[in-house]
Amino acid sequence: MIILCVTGSIAATKCVQLARDLRRNGVEVKCFMSDSACDIIHPNSMEFATGQNVVTKLTGKIEHVKYSQEDLILVAPATANVISKFAYKISDNPINALLLAAYGHNTPILMVPSMHDAMYFAINENLEKCKKEGIHFIEPKMDEGKAKFSDIENIVLESLRLINLNKNEVE
Repeated sequence: MIILCVTGSIAATKCVQLARDLRRNGVEVKCFMSDSACDIIHPNSMEFATGQNVVTKLTGKIEHVKYSQEDLILVAPATANVISKFAYKISDNPINALLLAAYGHNTPILMVPSMHDAMYFAINENLEKCKKEGIHFIEPKMDEGKAKFSDIENIVLESLRLINLNKNEVE
């Protein structure tokens, strides 16, 4: 199962298609959404795309622990905020709590940055810190002064590659 973490970038609008394409490739998808992502797309959209309830808040069900040991945590889009908080292990929302729990279990994490180019360059130190800690990234498309969301096909292929790589290492 892939846990798809949707954060507050306008690229969140592409996540319905991303979830559907992952499912078409035989992957079960569970979605976590930040408050900012919920301002851009409604959680019902992601529930439709994944076929599962969406996690938007932490409850007594400890969702961040329950889903921290899946095949892959996919943060798409990954904003400067979520990347920087993770770099310094700050947990103040369901997505960051999930990322910390997954990191503690060595669950593969793949981030797909999407933001203005000035922000992308400003967090370079945080990106490098995460990369040194084994976090995977799909480089954004640099265009029109923006670090744009990668093509959905690339995200799906890299997700499947990491899942297969991780399964081979476990065996």
